[in-house]
Amino acid sequence: MHVGAFRAVGAEVAALCGQQAGHTREVAAREGIALATTSVRELCEAVDAVVVASPDALHREHVELALDAGRAVLCEKPLTRTLEEARALVERVRRATRPCAVNFPYRMLPPLQALRGWLSERPVHHLVVTLRNSFVPREVVEPGAPQGRSADFGGLSHVLDAALWLTGTRPTWVQASLSGRPVHTAALHVGLSSGAVLVLTHAASPEPGLHGGWSLLGEDWEAGFSGGYVPAREGWCVSPVRCFESGAWRDLAPGLEPRPGAREPWAEAHVETARRFLARLTGAPAPDVALATVEEAATVQRILAAAMASEDEGRRVPLD
Repeated sequence: MHVGAFRAVGAEVAALCGQQAGHTREVAAREGIALATTSVRELCEAVDAVVVASPDALHREHVELALDAGRAVLCEKPLTRTLEEARALVERVRRATRPCAVNFPYRMLPPLQALRGWLSERPVHHLVVTLRNSFVPREVVEPGAPQGRSADFGGLSHVLDAALWLTGTRPTWVQASLSGRPVHTAALHVGLSSGAVLVLTHAASPEPGLHGGWSLLGEDWEAGFSGGYVPAREGWCVSPVRCFESGAWRDLAPGLEPRPGAREPWAEAHVETARRFLARLTGAPAPDVALATVEEAATVQRILAAAMASEDEGRRVPLD
């Protein structure tokens, strides 16, 4: 998806790096990419910017190699596997001479951008999010460990980042119940700096796809939407964002769905990420609040680490 996204905004995709030489050469030939390699250093020598989309456990190593080579970096979520690795990357990025950002495509979906603007003048008291996910990986890396190959239980970091971004808040405490080893179902309560509470359930589901429901509630208003990946529609669908205020419901923003002849919505979100990332490289005049920073991604990692600590210790874990 990153290859198509960067080409869509005019970038040349000059090199591809993978773990298996034969498969990497095959993909590079199919996509018309000149260089196929298994060496991140060789990749960095051939490009101006690097997209790190390797397995979660390799993110820190690959981001650091790219930054050491003086390359700009866009890293896939989650930032790292552990909080310690995330903190190390934050420190490394502070010394970097080139930009480094993290890919959280929820931020690029127009309905969520419209909702964020509407919420900027309305304090949120509670967020209730339910996510059913058939893509939760269950591969065992270490018997009994909460994490498998996915460092965020199969995509939880997307939702956590979106909640913090929508509300403009930071987390202050976490209480969690985690089921499965590796974890496939998670129930989290996250206290926010505004005094609001995020109530999040992320559950492994037999229904194919990814299905989420969001409700945000204030003193005298409510807003909500649903969205996710629907295999039968071959793409992402997001309902219209609706709000209840002054005694009536109304549409706040139109929804999204795959349409013939148009780019699929999740792919379009990646194109928008690529566009904003390249703008950063060419000297955009001000920081782009929709493009996630490494510090913001590390905050998500703090929540995930606190959730595991909360499960182990059976208590609320403070973050401040």
